[in-house]
Amino acid sequence: MSDYLEFEQLSEIDDVLKLRIKSECGGFAGIADCYVNDEQFQKFCSQLSGFPKKREESLQFSSGENVQLSYFDITLSCADNSGRILVALKIVSIDGRFPRDTVHAVASFSFKVEPAQFDRFVSGLHRVSEINNVGSKAVLLSEA
Repeated sequence: MSDYLEFEQLSEIDDVLKLRIKSECGGFAGIADCYVNDEQFQKFCSQLSGFPKKREESLQFSSGENVQLSYFDITLSCADNSGRILVALKIVSIDGRFPRDTVHAVASFSFKVEPAQFDRFVSGLHRVSEINNVGSKAVLLSEA
């Protein structure tokens, strides 16, 4: 399977957007269920339309680092003059089922994607960011 990034909207709790992020790159993989501020995530999604406008432009979003909750960081930047986009991810899954020992699993990697793939992903991500759209997914596949 090629490298990929997937966001899926899960059932909300107390009007907070809950996302499952899954990604795989070069045999490494990460998955985490994360809570995000829906307004900040929607703002991030709107910034992705037409990205990148300049070669040196980059965008970053984090669900917010927390010692008790899983989180993710994503950075998008222009990879080259052909418009390919570099996706850099850090996914931290925190399992708090065991009160004495919190288990952390961390996946961190990057991959490049073609502009057409990225545009399809942005379209899907807008659906994922809409409240009460449980089960909606956005998938970004690498160029490989």
